Amino acid sequence: MDGAPILNGALRVEGNCITEIGQEGELTPKEHEEIIRFDEHVLLPGLINAHCHLDYTCLKGAFFPGQSFTEWIKRLNGLKKSLCDNDFIQSIEDGFKELVDTGTTTVFNVEAMPNLIPHLSKPPIRTYWFLELIDLRNKLATDSLLLGSLAFFEDKKDDWVGGFGLSPHAPYTASPQLYRLAKQCARQFNMPITTHIAESLEEQTMFLYGEGPLYEFLKDLGRDMSDCAQGSALSHLIEYSAIDQNVIAAHVNYLQEYDWPLLEGTPLHIVYCPKCHEFFGHTRFPLEKLEDIGCNIMIGTDSLASNNSLDLRAEIRHARLYYPHLTSREWIQMITTRPAKALQLQDKLGCLKPGAYADLIALRLPSQTDPYEAVIRSKSPPELVMVNGKVLDPLLITTSS
Repeated sequence: MDGAPILNGALRVEGNCITEIGQEGELTPKEHEEIIRFDEHVLLPGLINAHCHLDYTCLKGAFFPGQSFTEWIKRLNGLKKSLCDNDFIQSIEDGFKELVDTGTTTVFNVEAMPNLIPHLSKPPIRTYWFLELIDLRNKLATDSLLLGSLAFFEDKKDDWVGGFGLSPHAPYTASPQLYRLAKQCARQFNMPITTHIAESLEEQTMFLYGEGPLYEFLKDLGRDMSDCAQGSALSHLIEYSAIDQNVIAAHVNYLQEYDWPLLEGTPLHIVYCPKCHEFFGHTRFPLEKLEDIGCNIMIGTDSLASNNSLDLRAEIRHARLYYPHLTSREWIQMITTRPAKALQLQDKLGCLKPGAYADLIALRLPSQTDPYEAVIRSKSPPELVMVNGKVLDPLLITTSS
Protein backbone atom coordinates (compact mmCIF):
# COMPACT_ATOMS: atom_id res chain seq x y z
CA MET A 1 0.00 0.00 0.00
CA ASP A 2 3.05 2.28 0.02
CA GLY A 3 3.36 2.22 -3.77
CA ALA A 4 2.56 0.20 -6.87
CA PRO A 5 2.36 -3.60 -6.49
CA ILE A 6 5.71 -5.36 -6.85
CA LEU A 7 5.75 -8.47 -9.05
CA ASN A 8 7.94 -11.24 -7.58
CA GLY A 9 8.39 -9.11 -4.50
CA ALA A 10 10.35 -9.85 -1.36
CA LEU A 11 10.85 -8.26 2.00
CA ARG A 12 13.06 -8.75 5.02
CA VAL A 13 11.85 -8.72 8.60
CA GLU A 14 14.21 -8.09 11.50
CA GLY A 15 12.75 -8.02 14.98
CA ASN A 16 9.24 -6.60 14.75
CA CYS A 17 9.79 -4.38 11.69
CA ILE A 18 10.27 -4.56 7.94
CA THR A 19 13.81 -3.50 7.07
CA GLU A 20 14.00 -4.03 3.29
CA ILE A 21 11.55 -4.42 0.43
CA GLY A 22 11.94 -4.89 -3.33
CA GLN A 23 12.01 -7.59 -5.96
CA GLU A 24 13.18 -11.04 -4.97
CA GLY A 25 16.52 -10.78 -6.78
CA GLU A 26 17.37 -7.61 -4.90
CA LEU A 27 17.31 -9.25 -1.47
CA THR A 28 19.93 -11.93 -0.90
CA PRO A 29 19.14 -14.35 1.96
CA LYS A 30 21.58 -14.20 4.82
CA GLU A 31 23.12 -17.31 6.33
CA HIS A 32 20.75 -19.11 8.73
CA GLU A 33 17.99 -16.66 7.86
CA GLU A 34 14.46 -18.05 8.04
CA ILE A 35 12.69 -17.85 4.69
CA ILE A 36 9.01 -18.07 3.83
CA ARG A 37 8.33 -18.59 0.11
CA PHE A 38 5.05 -18.27 -1.77
CA ASP A 39 4.06 -18.70 -5.38
CA GLU A 40 0.90 -17.19 -6.85
CA HIS A 41 0.07 -15.26 -3.72
CA VAL A 42 -0.57 -11.66 -2.74
CA LEU A 43 1.52 -10.42 0.17
CA LEU A 44 -0.01 -7.36 1.78
CA PRO A 45 -0.32 -5.52 5.10
CA GLY A 46 -2.48 -7.23 7.67
CA LEU A 47 -6.03 -5.90 7.60
CA ILE A 48 -7.22 -3.38 10.22
CA ASN A 49 -10.74 -3.60 11.65
CA ALA A 50 -11.59 -0.06 12.73
CA HIS A 51 -14.62 -0.87 14.88
CA CYS A 52 -15.43 -4.06 16.76
CA HIS A 53 -16.96 -5.33 20.02
CA LEU A 54 -15.35 -8.70 20.72
CA ASP A 55 -17.35 -9.04 23.94
CA TYR A 56 -20.40 -9.92 21.84
CA THR A 57 -18.95 -12.57 19.52
CA CYS A 58 -21.00 -15.15 21.42
CA LEU A 59 -24.23 -13.36 20.45
CA LYS A 60 -24.02 -14.27 16.77
CA GLY A 61 -27.47 -15.22 15.52
CA ALA A 62 -29.24 -13.97 18.66
CA PHE A 63 -30.91 -11.04 16.86
CA PHE A 64 -33.17 -10.72 13.85
CA PRO A 65 -32.20 -8.08 11.29
CA GLY A 66 -34.37 -5.06 10.71
CA GLN A 67 -35.68 -4.71 14.24
CA SER A 68 -35.98 -1.44 16.13
CA PHE A 69 -32.64 -0.13 17.36
CA THR A 70 -34.13 0.47 20.80
CA GLU A 71 -35.51 -3.06 20.96
CA TRP A 72 -32.09 -4.36 19.90
CA ILE A 73 -30.47 -2.46 22.81
CA LYS A 74 -33.01 -3.88 25.25
CA ARG A 75 -32.40 -7.43 24.06
CA LEU A 76 -28.63 -6.92 24.13
CA ASN A 77 -28.78 -5.70 27.73
CA GLY A 78 -30.99 -8.63 28.69
CA LEU A 79 -28.68 -11.19 27.11
CA LYS A 80 -25.61 -9.63 28.75
CA LYS A 81 -27.19 -10.18 32.16
CA SER A 82 -27.50 -13.90 31.42
CA LEU A 83 -23.76 -14.28 30.69
CA CYS A 84 -20.89 -14.66 33.14
CA ASP A 85 -17.31 -13.42 32.91
CA ASN A 86 -16.11 -16.74 31.49
CA ASP A 87 -18.67 -16.45 28.69
CA PHE A 88 -17.33 -13.05 27.72
CA ILE A 89 -13.71 -14.19 27.97
CA GLN A 90 -14.46 -17.09 25.63
CA SER A 91 -16.35 -14.69 23.36
CA ILE A 92 -13.32 -12.41 23.06
CA GLU A 93 -11.00 -15.32 22.35
CA ASP A 94 -13.38 -16.72 19.72
CA GLY A 95 -13.51 -13.30 18.13
CA PHE A 96 -9.73 -13.14 17.92
CA LYS A 97 -9.69 -16.51 16.19
CA GLU A 98 -12.16 -15.33 13.56
CA LEU A 99 -10.19 -12.14 13.01
CA VAL A 100 -6.98 -14.11 12.43
CA ASP A 101 -8.76 -16.56 10.13
CA THR A 102 -9.95 -13.67 7.96
CA GLY A 103 -6.64 -11.80 7.74
CA THR A 104 -7.08 -9.08 10.37
CA THR A 105 -3.91 -8.25 12.28
CA THR A 106 -5.11 -5.09 14.07
CA VAL A 107 -8.47 -4.44 15.70
CA PHE A 108 -10.01 -1.40 17.40
CA ASN A 109 -11.99 -3.16 20.14
CA VAL A 110 -14.46 -1.32 22.36
CA GLU A 111 -14.25 -2.98 25.77
CA ALA A 112 -17.32 -2.67 27.97
CA MET A 113 -15.95 -4.92 30.73
CA PRO A 114 -12.37 -3.92 31.56
CA ASN A 115 -12.39 -6.28 34.55
CA LEU A 116 -11.90 -9.09 32.01
CA ILE A 117 -8.52 -7.81 30.82
CA PRO A 118 -6.37 -9.46 33.53
CA HIS A 119 -7.98 -12.84 32.80
CA LEU A 120 -7.42 -12.88 29.05
CA SER A 121 -4.78 -14.85 27.24
CA LYS A 122 -2.27 -12.84 25.23
CA PRO A 123 -4.13 -11.48 22.18
CA PRO A 124 -2.79 -13.01 18.96
CA ILE A 125 -3.07 -9.72 17.05
CA ARG A 126 -2.38 -6.02 17.57
CA THR A 127 -5.28 -4.81 19.69
CA TYR A 128 -6.33 -1.32 20.69
CA TRP A 129 -8.60 -1.63 23.72
CA PHE A 130 -11.00 1.31 23.96
CA LEU A 131 -12.48 1.62 27.44
CA GLU A 132 -16.22 2.20 27.11
CA LEU A 133 -17.41 5.18 29.20
CA ILE A 134 -21.05 5.77 30.15
CA ASP A 135 -22.61 8.23 32.62
CA LEU A 136 -26.24 7.69 31.78
CA ARG A 137 -27.62 8.66 35.17
CA ASN A 138 -24.77 10.24 37.15
CA LYS A 139 -22.69 12.96 35.52
CA LEU A 140 -19.01 13.04 36.40
CA ALA A 141 -18.14 15.97 38.63
CA THR A 142 -14.35 15.97 38.32
CA ASP A 143 -11.74 14.58 36.00
CA SER A 144 -10.36 12.53 38.90
CA LEU A 145 -13.32 10.18 38.53
CA LEU A 146 -12.43 9.58 34.90
CA LEU A 147 -8.74 9.21 35.59
CA GLY A 148 -9.57 6.72 38.33
CA SER A 149 -11.44 4.57 35.83
CA LEU A 150 -8.26 4.31 33.78
CA ALA A 151 -6.70 1.94 36.27
CA PHE A 152 -7.53 -0.86 33.88
CA PHE A 153 -4.68 0.32 31.63
CA GLU A 154 -2.27 -0.94 34.23
CA ASP A 155 -3.38 -4.50 33.48
CA LYS A 156 -1.73 -4.44 30.06
CA LYS A 157 0.95 -7.10 29.78
CA ASP A 158 4.37 -6.09 28.48
CA ASP A 159 4.22 -8.63 25.65
CA TRP A 160 0.85 -7.45 24.32
CA VAL A 161 1.01 -5.44 21.09
CA GLY A 162 -1.34 -2.54 20.47
CA GLY A 163 -2.49 0.00 22.99
CA PHE A 164 -5.36 1.57 24.87
CA GLY A 165 -7.85 4.31 24.18
CA LEU A 166 -11.12 5.77 25.42
CA SER A 167 -14.65 5.35 24.12
CA PRO A 168 -17.41 7.61 25.41
CA HIS A 169 -20.16 5.32 24.20
CA ALA A 170 -22.55 7.66 22.37
CA PRO A 171 -24.18 11.07 22.89
CA TYR A 172 -27.29 9.38 24.26
CA THR A 173 -25.35 7.50 26.97
CA ALA A 174 -22.41 9.86 27.64
CA SER A 175 -22.71 13.52 28.60
CA PRO A 176 -20.78 16.31 26.85
CA GLN A 177 -18.84 16.68 30.10
CA LEU A 178 -17.74 13.06 29.93
CA TYR A 179 -16.71 13.53 26.29
CA ARG A 180 -14.64 16.59 27.20
CA LEU A 181 -12.96 14.78 30.09
CA ALA A 182 -12.20 11.82 27.81
CA LYS A 183 -10.75 14.20 25.20
CA GLN A 184 -8.58 15.87 27.84
CA CYS A 185 -7.36 12.53 29.16
CA ALA A 186 -6.66 11.20 25.65
CA ARG A 187 -4.52 14.23 24.90
CA GLN A 188 -2.67 13.98 28.19
CA PHE A 189 -1.79 10.32 27.71
CA ASN A 190 -1.55 10.38 23.90
CA MET A 191 -4.35 7.86 23.44
CA PRO A 192 -6.88 7.49 20.61
CA ILE A 193 -10.57 8.08 21.23
CA THR A 194 -13.58 6.50 19.54
CA THR A 195 -17.33 6.83 19.89
CA HIS A 196 -20.67 6.05 18.23
CA ILE A 197 -22.42 9.02 16.60
CA ALA A 198 -25.75 9.30 14.75
CA GLU A 199 -26.01 5.54 14.44
CA SER A 200 -29.79 5.22 14.23
CA LEU A 201 -32.84 7.16 13.15
CA GLU A 202 -34.18 6.71 16.69
CA GLU A 203 -31.12 8.48 18.10
CA GLN A 204 -31.59 11.31 15.64
CA THR A 205 -35.30 11.60 16.47
CA MET A 206 -34.46 11.78 20.16
CA PHE A 207 -32.06 14.71 19.71
CA LEU A 208 -34.04 16.54 17.03
CA TYR A 209 -37.54 16.28 18.45
CA GLY A 210 -37.30 14.98 22.01
CA GLU A 211 -39.47 11.97 21.25
CA GLY A 212 -39.43 8.40 19.98
CA PRO A 213 -38.72 4.95 21.42
CA LEU A 214 -35.09 5.65 22.36
CA TYR A 215 -36.12 8.89 24.06
CA GLU A 216 -38.80 7.12 26.12
CA PHE A 217 -36.50 4.20 26.97
CA LEU A 218 -33.70 6.43 28.27
CA LYS A 219 -36.08 8.75 30.07
CA ASP A 220 -37.47 5.75 31.96
CA LEU A 221 -33.91 4.82 32.93
CA GLY A 222 -33.46 8.20 34.57
CA ARG A 223 -31.42 10.02 31.93
CA ASP A 224 -31.62 13.82 32.02
CA MET A 225 -33.38 14.57 28.71
CA SER A 226 -32.97 18.36 28.76
CA ASP A 227 -30.44 18.18 25.89
CA CYS A 228 -33.08 16.75 23.53
CA ALA A 229 -35.00 18.74 20.92
CA GLN A 230 -31.90 20.94 20.69
CA GLY A 231 -30.38 19.78 17.40
CA SER A 232 -28.77 16.72 15.84
CA ALA A 233 -26.60 14.19 17.64
CA LEU A 234 -23.51 15.40 15.77
CA SER A 235 -24.12 19.11 16.34
CA HIS A 236 -24.81 18.29 19.98
CA LEU A 237 -21.21 17.09 20.37
CA ILE A 238 -19.42 19.59 18.14
CA GLU A 239 -21.12 22.66 19.60
CA TYR A 240 -20.27 21.50 23.13
CA SER A 241 -16.60 21.08 22.05
CA ALA A 242 -16.98 17.44 23.04
CA ILE A 243 -15.17 16.02 20.00
CA ASP A 244 -12.45 17.15 17.62
CA GLN A 245 -10.87 15.99 14.36
CA ASN A 246 -8.89 13.26 16.12
CA VAL A 247 -12.02 11.30 17.07
CA ILE A 248 -12.76 7.95 15.43
CA ALA A 249 -16.53 8.06 14.94
CA ALA A 250 -18.44 4.86 14.21
CA HIS A 251 -21.47 5.00 11.91
CA VAL A 252 -22.47 8.69 11.38
CA ASN A 253 -25.46 7.48 9.38
CA TYR A 254 -27.95 10.30 9.94
CA LEU A 255 -27.00 13.93 9.33
CA GLN A 256 -28.94 17.19 9.00
CA GLU A 257 -28.08 19.87 6.45
CA TYR A 258 -26.54 22.05 9.16
CA ASP A 259 -24.28 19.16 10.19
CA TRP A 260 -22.26 19.32 6.99
CA PRO A 261 -20.57 22.70 7.59
CA LEU A 262 -19.83 21.60 11.15
CA LEU A 263 -18.31 18.37 9.93
CA GLU A 264 -16.33 20.16 7.25
CA GLY A 265 -14.81 22.30 9.99
CA THR A 266 -14.13 19.23 12.10
CA PRO A 267 -13.50 16.35 9.66
CA LEU A 268 -13.61 13.12 11.62
CA HIS A 269 -12.19 9.67 11.10
CA ILE A 270 -15.42 7.80 10.30
CA VAL A 271 -16.00 4.06 10.40
CA TYR A 272 -18.54 2.65 7.96
CA CYS A 273 -19.85 -0.78 9.00
CA PRO A 274 -21.57 -2.02 5.82
CA LYS A 275 -23.21 -5.26 6.95
CA CYS A 276 -24.27 -3.82 10.31
CA HIS A 277 -25.71 -0.90 8.34
CA GLU A 278 -27.76 -3.35 6.31
CA PHE A 279 -28.75 -5.32 9.42
CA PHE A 280 -30.59 -2.31 10.84
CA GLY A 281 -31.97 -1.16 7.50
CA HIS A 282 -30.40 2.30 7.70
CA THR A 283 -30.70 4.77 4.85
CA ARG A 284 -27.80 4.90 2.39
CA PHE A 285 -24.50 5.80 4.04
CA PRO A 286 -23.31 9.23 2.71
CA LEU A 287 -19.85 7.97 1.83
CA GLU A 288 -19.19 10.22 -1.17
CA LYS A 289 -20.14 13.46 0.57
CA LEU A 290 -18.19 12.56 3.71
CA GLU A 291 -15.09 11.95 1.62
CA ASP A 292 -15.63 15.17 -0.34
CA ILE A 293 -15.48 17.27 2.85
CA GLY A 294 -12.28 15.59 4.02
CA CYS A 295 -13.38 12.83 6.38
CA ASN A 296 -11.16 9.76 6.59
CA ILE A 297 -13.49 6.82 5.81
CA MET A 298 -12.59 3.39 7.18
CA ILE A 299 -14.39 0.06 7.46
CA GLY A 300 -15.26 -1.98 10.54
CA THR A 301 -17.41 -4.99 11.21
CA ASP A 302 -19.03 -3.89 14.47
CA SER A 303 -20.02 -6.92 16.59
CA LEU A 304 -21.60 -10.26 15.80
CA ALA A 305 -24.69 -9.01 17.60
CA SER A 306 -25.41 -7.13 14.36
CA ASN A 307 -23.35 -9.06 11.81
CA ASN A 308 -22.66 -12.65 10.75
CA SER A 309 -18.87 -12.45 10.39
CA LEU A 310 -15.80 -10.40 11.25
CA ASP A 311 -14.39 -10.67 7.71
CA LEU A 312 -13.44 -7.25 6.33
CA ARG A 313 -13.30 -8.64 2.80
CA ALA A 314 -16.96 -9.59 3.09
CA GLU A 315 -17.72 -6.06 4.28
CA ILE A 316 -16.15 -4.64 1.12
CA ARG A 317 -17.91 -7.10 -1.17
CA HIS A 318 -21.19 -6.02 0.37
CA ALA A 319 -20.46 -2.28 0.37
CA ARG A 320 -19.20 -1.91 -3.17
CA LEU A 321 -22.57 -2.96 -4.55
CA TYR A 322 -23.69 0.53 -3.49
CA TYR A 323 -20.54 2.46 -4.42
CA PRO A 324 -19.34 1.00 -7.76
CA HIS A 325 -17.28 4.12 -8.57
CA LEU A 326 -14.63 3.30 -5.96
CA THR A 327 -11.61 1.32 -7.12
CA SER A 328 -10.43 -1.91 -5.53
CA ARG A 329 -7.36 -0.09 -4.25
CA GLU A 330 -9.51 2.55 -2.55
CA TRP A 331 -11.51 -0.16 -0.77
CA ILE A 332 -8.31 -1.84 0.45
CA GLN A 333 -7.08 1.54 1.72
CA MET A 334 -10.13 1.61 4.01
CA ILE A 335 -8.87 -1.49 5.83
CA THR A 336 -5.13 -0.66 5.80
CA THR A 337 -3.74 2.84 5.37
CA ARG A 338 -6.78 4.85 6.49
CA PRO A 339 -7.25 3.24 9.94
CA ALA A 340 -3.48 3.50 10.40
CA LYS A 341 -3.84 7.24 9.77
CA ALA A 342 -6.59 7.43 12.41
CA LEU A 343 -4.08 6.10 14.94
CA GLN A 344 -1.40 8.48 13.61
CA LEU A 345 0.62 5.40 12.71
CA GLN A 346 0.56 5.76 8.92
CA ASP A 347 4.27 4.94 8.63
CA LYS A 348 4.03 1.95 10.98
CA LEU A 349 0.75 0.18 10.16
CA GLY A 350 -1.26 -0.60 7.05
CA CYS A 351 1.69 -0.64 4.65
CA LEU A 352 4.72 -2.69 3.69
CA LYS A 353 7.74 -0.38 3.83
CA PRO A 354 11.05 -0.21 5.68
CA GLY A 355 10.41 0.83 9.26
CA ALA A 356 6.81 -0.39 9.35
CA TYR A 357 5.67 -3.04 11.81
CA ALA A 358 5.91 -6.52 10.33
CA ASP A 359 2.15 -7.13 10.31
CA LEU A 360 1.32 -8.90 7.08
CA ILE A 361 -0.70 -11.65 5.44
CA ALA A 362 -0.43 -13.81 2.32
CA LEU A 363 -3.51 -14.73 0.30
CA ARG A 364 -3.59 -17.14 -2.63
CA LEU A 365 -3.98 -15.29 -5.93
CA PRO A 366 -7.17 -16.21 -7.84
CA SER A 367 -7.33 -16.22 -11.62
CA GLN A 368 -7.48 -12.42 -12.01
CA THR A 369 -4.19 -10.57 -11.92
CA ASP A 370 -5.23 -7.35 -10.14
CA PRO A 371 -3.93 -7.92 -6.60
CA TYR A 372 -6.41 -5.50 -5.00
CA GLU A 373 -9.31 -7.29 -6.64
CA ALA A 374 -7.79 -10.63 -5.64
CA VAL A 375 -7.81 -9.61 -1.99
CA ILE A 376 -11.42 -8.45 -2.08
CA ARG A 377 -12.66 -11.60 -3.82
CA SER A 378 -10.70 -14.01 -1.65
CA LYS A 379 -12.75 -16.01 0.83
CA SER A 380 -10.17 -18.50 2.10
CA PRO A 381 -8.09 -17.96 5.24
CA PRO A 382 -4.67 -16.41 4.67
CA GLU A 383 -1.80 -18.84 4.27
CA LEU A 384 0.44 -16.57 6.33
CA VAL A 385 -0.37 -14.28 9.22
CA MET A 386 2.50 -12.34 10.79
CA VAL A 387 2.00 -9.91 13.66
CA ASN A 388 4.83 -7.78 15.03
CA GLY A 389 7.36 -9.99 13.24
CA LYS A 390 5.96 -13.26 14.62
CA VAL A 391 4.45 -15.85 12.28
CA LEU A 392 1.28 -17.25 13.81
CA ASP A 393 1.65 -20.51 11.90
CA PRO A 394 5.26 -21.75 12.38
CA LEU A 395 4.77 -24.65 9.94
CA LEU A 396 5.28 -22.25 7.04
CA ILE A 397 8.88 -21.42 7.96
CA THR A 398 11.93 -22.98 6.27
CA THR A 399 15.57 -22.17 6.97
CA SER A 400 18.22 -21.23 4.40
CA SER A 401 21.61 -22.86 4.51
